[in-house]
Amino acid sequence: MHRRTGYIFKVNGNMVSVNTEGEVIQNEMAYILHGQEKLKSEVIRVRGSLAEMQVYESTTGIKVGDCVEFSDELLSVELGPGLLGQIFDGLQNPLPLLAKESGFFLKRGLYIKALSEEERWNFSPFVNVGDKVIVSPRQ
Repeated sequence: MHRRTGYIFKVNGNMVSVNTEGEVIQNEMAYILHGQEKLKSEVIRVRGSLAEMQVYESTTGIKVGDCVEFSDELLSVELGPGLLGQIFDGLQNPLPLLAKESGFFLKRGLYIKALSEEERWNFSPFVNVGDKVIVSPRQ
């Protein structure tokens, strides 16, 4: 797959303007490459080869010329068992795990999966292994 990129030409607070190389779509996720960090942002406006993006973290240190990679993905969240009872930030990072990883001052560019792939959930009061499940629209 050809990786689509662009370069920052303007930073204004949490808004970044990027000259793009290739097609970019509105609401697409992009990552600003800043040293060892990859900062998550979302394309909020496209005008020709110009993409205006909202950065979801501090833009301190970001500068004109920094590279941006576009992801081909829209901003989304993961749904499933384990969401209830947790506390997340706006990017669906579980805050207790994020704090454990980086301390009281959350590290920029750190992302943690919202749901554990190792934890197993018991649905036995409702569904058993081998049961056929049918989903129908609400009336």
